[in-house]
Amino acid sequence: MTTTVRKTILGAFDGLSPKQRKLARFLMDDEEVAAFASANEIASRVGVSPATVVRFARSLGYDGYPTLQQAVRAEFPQFRTVAQKMADRLADSPGTENLAQQVARASDHDVRATLARVTQADLDSAIRAIIAADQIYIFGSGLSAAAATLAEYTLTLLGFNARAFHNEGVAQALQLSHLTARDTIIVFSIWRYIRSSVAAAEAARDAGATVIALTDSSVSPVAGLAHTVFVAETAGAAHSRSLAGLLSIVDLLGAAIAAKRPQESIAAVERLDGLFRKNNLLLSD
Repeated sequence: MTTTVRKTILGAFDGLSPKQRKLARFLMDDEEVAAFASANEIASRVGVSPATVVRFARSLGYDGYPTLQQAVRAEFPQFRTVAQKMADRLADSPGTENLAQQVARASDHDVRATLARVTQADLDSAIRAIIAADQIYIFGSGLSAAAATLAEYTLTLLGFNARAFHNEGVAQALQLSHLTARDTIIVFSIWRYIRSSVAAAEAARDAGATVIALTDSSVSPVAGLAHTVFVAETAGAAHSRSLAGLLSIVDLLGAAIAAKRPQESIAAVERLDGLFRKNNLLLSD
């Protein structure tokens, strides 16, 4: 948790009620929850009433929980502007001679940390949903659009009927109107969260479709709407968030599907390769 809020909690800790102390420990242990979750969600997780959350915030000197949350967000690294983060990195960097190593270390960390979080149960659940789907719709806007494009290509290459949507608007609305319980939706959503991606997940749940979320927080807006959630590290070493973790999950899904249905995957790749050759799309073999 952020330094100022943590100091405030620690300073008031001795005067808190037992339930409020339990709440304080929970929030200090998980800054993502403090930054993203609602008062009702926190109350449910800790096992206290929403009123206790409100009283806790007021006992720290805040008008209510939203004000406390704003204080957390004001210092939480994910909420800092792109310009602020770039300035910090440039100030800490010894020079350009080590930038390649810095990027390599950051990307390696993101990939390893992301894949370490993936459970076999979640992977199996996602693979079953993808294989069983009549249609696979993939949503990802802004920075997430690149990951959505890779997912579309990967699944199409393996023989699935997959389509990616990168922008909100008429095309997305039309497609969402055709969702059924036999479809699977894959939503990419990292900070800052795009409204259209959350709307896609909501529409999918309403239609009874299976929702797979690839996001950067277990309490992000789309995480609460998904049947299966993969959380990726996105810190990176550049001015923006890194997609290395998200892309590693896409690679993992592709590899797992190919291993699950090897003959079908090989046949799909051969069909596509045949079309490339028949239409003279390749420069060389």
